[in-house]
Amino acid sequence: MGTGSPIGQILERWNQIPRGRQMALAGIVGGTIVVFYLVFIASSAPNMVTAYSGLDPEDAASIAAELQKAGIAYDLGANGTTVSVAAEKVGEARIKLASAGLPRNGASIGFEVFDKTNFGATDYVQQVNYQRALEGELARSINSIDSVKASRVHLVLPKESVFKEDQDKTTASVLLQLKAGRDLTQDQVRGITNLVSNSVPGLASGGVTIMDQTGHVLFDGSTFDNPFSTGASATQMDLQRKYETALSRDVQATLDKVVGAGRSAVTVRAKLNFDTVTSKADTFGTAAQAVPRSSSSVTETFNGSNLNVGNVPGTGTNGAAAGAGTTANGNSTYSRTETTTNNEVPRTETTTVRAPGALDRLSVSVVLDESVTAAQEQALTSAVAAAVGIDQTRGDTLNVARLPFDASVREDLVGAAGDGLGQYLQYLKLILPILAVALAFVLVTLLLKSLSKRQLALTAPSQHQLALQAAAAIPHRSLGPAAPLPALEAAPDPAEERVHTLAAQNPRAVADVVQTWMREEDA
Repeated sequence: MGTGSPIGQILERWNQIPRGRQMALAGIVGGTIVVFYLVFIASSAPNMVTAYSGLDPEDAASIAAELQKAGIAYDLGANGTTVSVAAEKVGEARIKLASAGLPRNGASIGFEVFDKTNFGATDYVQQVNYQRALEGELARSINSIDSVKASRVHLVLPKESVFKEDQDKTTASVLLQLKAGRDLTQDQVRGITNLVSNSVPGLASGGVTIMDQTGHVLFDGSTFDNPFSTGASATQMDLQRKYETALSRDVQATLDKVVGAGRSAVTVRAKLNFDTVTSKADTFGTAAQAVPRSSSSVTETFNGSNLNVGNVPGTGTNGAAAGAGTTANGNSTYSRTETTTNNEVPRTETTTVRAPGALDRLSVSVVLDESVTAAQEQALTSAVAAAVGIDQTRGDTLNVARLPFDASVREDLVGAAGDGLGQYLQYLKLILPILAVALAFVLVTLLLKSLSKRQLALTAPSQHQLALQAAAAIPHRSLGPAAPLPALEAAPDPAEERVHTLAAQNPRAVADVVQTWMREEDA
């Protein structure tokens, strides 16, 4: 194969590249091919999406057999509890599985159990079916809540007794499986309680118990009506702990911004008053503020004449003979007026109900690293006191101290903060093939530009002239210097002197240039 062919020219240029660059170029081309292959495989693979999750092993096995029978490719994940199929096959797979009655364990039975009439069913069977249907309908309603992934309801429906005092209580237990990272608010828990209690005859809120998949009791009906029970006390302690945690978190965040992470520690202890206090107060107005409520007036008048007047009372009169008396004639007038007024005194009755949870006392302890200066300590003390609302009249205390901190604690905090960046690296995996292809393209482009510049530099006319002059200068040096005639000596050429200097300093490079020029002349 001649050097004039394209392949020969490529091989000739390849041989001109240094060994290190040849290996680098080969590695880049090989890596590019591998990346393109991986991208091709990843793009040609079907996009698998989750069709069912949280399956029981029996359901997973039945679904896998049904999909295999239907010829639909699937993948099992999460220890066999998740089934994934191609994105374009999700609808078809779900329809086929639904027609086969799958999944079975995840489906709750409702009142459709009574759609088919069974004349041979006993009263006990009908009662059991009614209880199953009621539990299934309640589970369906609870599953419609956004944060609930699945639920199970267990009802205890006692037999009706002749006497009311002998009647057993109806109870219900609800088990919730919450979605990952989700939680129920107190309003949602109370809503589930009301839903269950109002849907079952004879069931009160005190007979409902709700718990999640971790075993944490969300609602305990036994403590519903008793504020001094153990459950209520646990709730109060939980509220107190949340209040303390919130204050500690706020103060710790402020200190971390000022003195740095791992240079401070905050402890908050609060005493909350959970007593419900009802107070009444009556306020009466002054006499000037009295308002007349009622008024009555009585008037008496008497006019008379020819009155018979008896003896004047006394001893003389008492001892006189019977029948003796004094008679006098005259006119008499009598008049009396009486007025009664009832006044209404202004009266104000005030009833005050204090809700439980008032703060009785607050104690805050702040420990700073010894690297914190005294001036910073004084300023931070004032800032913390204002942040938590220290009230000395209430008995609140704030203690700030400086102590040497363990360096390992600070390193652990910094390391834990750095671990949060790991989740961002997962996103880089999605664009890693694209970045690899772009990097390979840039490297190949730069390498080709470097080769083209080198070829242009070797084929430039000035290089040919330098090569000719170097070739002419080398034989003259081997034959020895000749004594030129003074009259025929020409003016020195700067380019020739430069060639001589180059040939004397680096004869190997000049020889390479001459060989390259000779190969191009032969071609």
